[in-house]
Amino acid sequence: MTPLSSTVPIFVRRSGTCPFDPAEEFTRLRAREPVTLITLSTGASAWMVTRYTDVLRVISDQARFSSEAAINGPIPTPMPEGGFPPPRPGFFSTYGPREHARVRRMLNAEFSVRRMREFLPRVETVVDDHLDAMDRLGPPADLVADFALAVPSRLFFELLGVPIPDQPTLLPHVDTLLDFTADPRDQAVAFGELDMYLSGFVGGCRRRATPGLVGRLIASHGEELSDSEIAGIAAQLLLAGYATTSAAIALGVLLLLCHPDQAAAIRDGSADTARAVEELLRHLSVVAFGKVFTATEDTTVGGQEVKAGEYVLCHLPSANRDRDLGHGLDRFDISREPPPHLAFGHGPRHCLGAELARMEMRIGISRLLGRFPGLRLAVPFDELRFTPMHAAYSVKSLPVSW
Repeated sequence: MTPLSSTVPIFVRRSGTCPFDPAEEFTRLRAREPVTLITLSTGASAWMVTRYTDVLRVISDQARFSSEAAINGPIPTPMPEGGFPPPRPGFFSTYGPREHARVRRMLNAEFSVRRMREFLPRVETVVDDHLDAMDRLGPPADLVADFALAVPSRLFFELLGVPIPDQPTLLPHVDTLLDFTADPRDQAVAFGELDMYLSGFVGGCRRRATPGLVGRLIASHGEELSDSEIAGIAAQLLLAGYATTSAAIALGVLLLLCHPDQAAAIRDGSADTARAVEELLRHLSVVAFGKVFTATEDTTVGGQEVKAGEYVLCHLPSANRDRDLGHGLDRFDISREPPPHLAFGHGPRHCLGAELARMEMRIGISRLLGRFPGLRLAVPFDELRFTPMHAAYSVKSLPVSW
C-alpha cells in the first residue's frame, strides 16, 4: 500500500492505516480547529474548511466566495515563469455568478434526467462490451485500465461527440492536467495539445452537423458562444467528466471486495443499488476539493475571520464524515439511509454530470459483480498503490481475478 506520509499535503492526505479514509487529523480539526490555515503547493496560504455546515455555506455562496480567482484547477499550478495562468474562455467554473448561470443553463439539457434516460442503453452496452472483453481474455485483469477507466472515458468522449479513434490521444493529456505532481511545463504542453484538438474539433462541428453535445451546443447556442468558448467548455467538461467516475468505480469495487457481505447484497439484488452508490460516493469522496475560492469581502466562517482576498478551500472528505450528519459515518454501510453529502458539490456549484456518474456506477458495479461472482484481488492488498496526488483519488491499478 502506498505510504501516505506527512509529505503528502494535508488538503489531499488520506489515512496512513486505511486508504479509504481521510487522514486522522481531520477528526481533530473538525472538533477543535474547523477552519485552519494551510499552505498550497504554490506557496500561497488558504483557509481549509472541514465541517459540513461550513463547507455547504462556502460552496453555496457565490457572492462571498468567488470562483473567479486566478487560481484555477484541482491544485493551483504556477506557470514556469511564476504567477498563475489566467482563466481560459469557456471554463465556466471561473466565471462570475451571472455568466456561470448563463453557461449552465445552456448545458443543463445535456445532463438532464431525460437525456440520461436516453443515454442509459448506451451505458449498458459499453459496460457489457468491456465485461465481455474481460471474460474473453480471462483473468487476471487490471480493473482500472480494463473497466473503471475504459467505460467512463469512452462514454464521456461519445457524449461530447469525439470520434473513437481520437480518444486514446487525448487521455494522456487529461491525465497530465489532473496530476498534482506533473511538471508545470508538461501541463502547459498537455493543455496546448488538448486545446488545439478541441478547437479544431469545434471548428469541424461548426462547418457540419455533428452528433454529440458539442454539435448540439453549436446548433442551439452557436451564435451566443464563440468557437474558443465552446472549446473551453468542452475542455472543462473533459477535465471534470470521467476521471472522478473512474476513480469512484475502481476505489468503490476495491472497498466492496473488502466488505464481501455488502458486495454479495448488491450482487443478489437484496441491496438498493442507488443507495449503495450514494454511500460509496459519501464514504470515498474521491475529490478532496473542487476549487480554491476567494473571499470577496471580510466574513466569518466557522468562527474564523476571513479577510477579503484570502483563499478558501473546502475539504469534502472531511465534511462528508462530519458527526453532525449522523453517527458512525466512518463505517461503510450500504444499508444506511443516505445522509446528505457534498461529493458532487451543491447548489449552483453542483456537478453537472452527477446523474451520469451515478448511472455509470450503478450499472457498472452491479453488472461487474453479477458477471464475476468470484471477483477477488489478484495481489496482496499491501501491494496496491494509491493516488493521493491526483485530482480524483483512486488506486493506480487494480489486478483482479475470478
